[in-house]
Amino acid sequence: MKQKYNKRGYFFTILSCILSSCTNQDVAFFSGKVDSLLVDTIPIQHLFSPAFMAVVDDIFVVTSNGTDISGNMLHFYKLPDMEYLFSTSGKGRGPNEFVSFPMIAQSSKANRLYLWGYTPYTIKEWVIKDDSLSLVHTYETNKYENFNQLHIVQDSLFIYSAIPGDFSIKKYNLERKKETGKISFKIDEHRQPFYSSNYGLVAANESVILYAYWYKRQIDIFDIKTMRLIKRISGKYDKQQIDLDHFNSNVQYYVNIFSGEKFFYVIFRGRSHKDRTINSDILEIYDYEGSQIANISFNISPHYFAIDEANSMMYGFSLNFEDYLLKCSLPLYTN
Repeated sequence: MKQKYNKRGYFFTILSCILSSCTNQDVAFFSGKVDSLLVDTIPIQHLFSPAFMAVVDDIFVVTSNGTDISGNMLHFYKLPDMEYLFSTSGKGRGPNEFVSFPMIAQSSKANRLYLWGYTPYTIKEWVIKDDSLSLVHTYETNKYENFNQLHIVQDSLFIYSAIPGDFSIKKYNLERKKETGKISFKIDEHRQPFYSSNYGLVAANESVILYAYWYKRQIDIFDIKTMRLIKRISGKYDKQQIDLDHFNSNVQYYVNIFSGEKFFYVIFRGRSHKDRTINSDILEIYDYEGSQIANISFNISPHYFAIDEANSMMYGFSLNFEDYLLKCSLPLYTN
């Protein structure tokens, strides 16, 4: 009987290890070469202070925090040449105007544009037709939060960061108007979430939620259904005590993230803001198993960017070149 018990115990130990490895794996960082690419600069004829951007079919959409000379906050460009098409939607209380500024909810639907900002509770789904927007659906949430880094997947799942109000990632069903999941993060003792060691950026696709840490060299991958950690990509870095009095001296690691259909893309800095140069940031590309595909440097590193995987293109904007949009053809490994 003792031998039978030991075999059973051994079996469950092995099974436990297998299940553990399947549900929570650490993945080492890639140490391969860095590909250096040149970006094209496209003059902005309508100066407007870019904020959020997305690729919708063959159109590049950019929002602005302020209005252009015509009072518009949404701007549209034809891809791949970035030919200016039209601008629309201003700030105000009228139909389809924004009470503050528009935010794009990234989506896996290639032909849909989701926008928040009409009211604190409203998200509108649009298609782009010729030189105008055609409304498909209006969603109303039953609460207002500090919505950040918005994503809509699986038709009506709303994934967002609730920072600073809750310091968490939330999953909200727009059709049922109900929160259906939450990932909470520990906040530092000073209680300032944007300067907390666990502060990060959110992205999502149909099956996973991504969280790239601002002050750590770490990316977490969560299952979108269970909201449980399934992979952690981590690398060696010097842990830091965040200096609130000299914020630009703190080392920043991941400063932007984008989720595509095949890969996800993160901007890695690995230095303080004051030590950053116009071309020091690196674009890291990963598959959804957590394997790193490539490292890419640019002559002008983007602050904001969106990826057109179908045509292997990156579009973006750099605060160092405020009169231009950026365009760059990516190598074939993004196909």
